[in-house]
Amino acid sequence: MRMPSDSELTLLFEGDGRQLQQFAFVYSVIVDWGEEDEEIVRLFGKQLPDETVEVTPTDKGLDVTYNGQMHSIALTFTGNDRYITIRGFQELIREKYEIRLFEASYLSDTHEFLILPKQKWEELDARYPVRSREIFRVIDDELDFP
Repeated sequence: MRMPSDSELTLLFEGDGRQLQQFAFVYSVIVDWGEEDEEIVRLFGKQLPDETVEVTPTDKGLDVTYNGQMHSIALTFTGNDRYITIRGFQELIREKYEIRLFEASYLSDTHEFLILPKQKWEELDARYPVRSREIFRVIDDELDFP
């Protein structure tokens, strides 16, 4: 999967609802509230063009190998695990990438996410501070499926 170009990102932030929907259709990672946690990691991993991501379920959660380094994500084996997995994966990639939720998908049982290089998010936040908060929600400890 390729990352969106600068011109596509400009159209997203300066465009209308139609452009937002089209952009999300092409670039979002879609996570259903009932998604398998290892599949969430696989879906996010596919969005990282120059990274290697492997995942193995364990009796305690997930073992995720990111660029050759193994990390464990402890799960509760409850409905809360979707965002435990998302936050855990975000922690692994945080030096280079950031995951954000498309705000329009928040009240749904299917959430849409965008992964961009951390530097790109910083540029977009500086250029479009209000619009960025309108379109995206930062992944924090409070975020979960409604």
